[in-house]
Amino acid sequence: MHRHVFVLFGLSISILAAACAPKLVAPGGNGGAGGAGGISGPGGTGGMPECSTQADCPDTECRIGGSCNAGTCDYTTAIMPGTPVGAQVYGDCKQRECDASGAVTQVDTPADVYKWAADSCRKDDCEAWLNPQPASGACMTKWDRPGICDDSFNCIECTKNEDCAGLLCDPSIGMCVPFLCGNGSYEAGNGETDIDCGGSCAPCAVGLKCNSQSDCEGRGACVGSPKTCQAPACNDGFHNGDETSTDCGGACAQDMASPKKCPQGQGCLVANDCQAGLSCISGTCQL
Repeated sequence: MHRHVFVLFGLSISILAAACAPKLVAPGGNGGAGGAGGISGPGGTGGMPECSTQADCPDTECRIGGSCNAGTCDYTTAIMPGTPVGAQVYGDCKQRECDASGAVTQVDTPADVYKWAADSCRKDDCEAWLNPQPASGACMTKWDRPGICDDSFNCIECTKNEDCAGLLCDPSIGMCVPFLCGNGSYEAGNGETDIDCGGSCAPCAVGLKCNSQSDCEGRGACVGSPKTCQAPACNDGFHNGDETSTDCGGACAQDMASPKKCPQGQGCLVANDCQAGLSCISGTCQL
């Protein structure tokens, strides 16, 4: 029995000794040599010259008097960047000016809005002539009374009777008129020039009797014997119809056979109302 104990004890010591023995690692081989460096490439070539002849340096609105010197364009006159150049378009909210490269560019200019004539009932805006929008607020009617702008660019006094204190609203033109103007009778003693029109009533249609131009629709001429209202014409010597000044602008300017455009200083709504070379600025044809 003692012999078996010694054998087991000896075996345990052998196992412990093996576990605690240091691990032997075989030495590694020498590392390989690094690869050889690459061969450097050839150096880059310089940029192309800006010019080779004077023709490569043309004049522009921003640079004048070009010449080619050692591959570079030189100019006798170079306009500073930000300087306005050329013809400007009034009311487009942009400015044509020179940039740092000598080219013409357009920059936003919010203050350069298109301004309509007073009482045109159109909203001032950028390029407003392309798509006019109705303005709101007070205006002066064609019959020289205070009014308000409607959505059709008209200056009117009323849309209903309640808008006219003690008067009747003629909705055809938005004018406040006396009640007698709607009674179907000719009231010469009350200023009418024909039945329910003229005088303090709404203007009369073409062919009806009148005393003066103000009695007629569109302020057409009041002529003849007896005097009757005529349709506005481009040669009647009056500022009437949709003319922007006397016998010019509006439909008169659009007459393909004989367009009558307004000279400098006359009224306008858009540039087409004015003679060539003029702009319509705040309702007046100007250079």
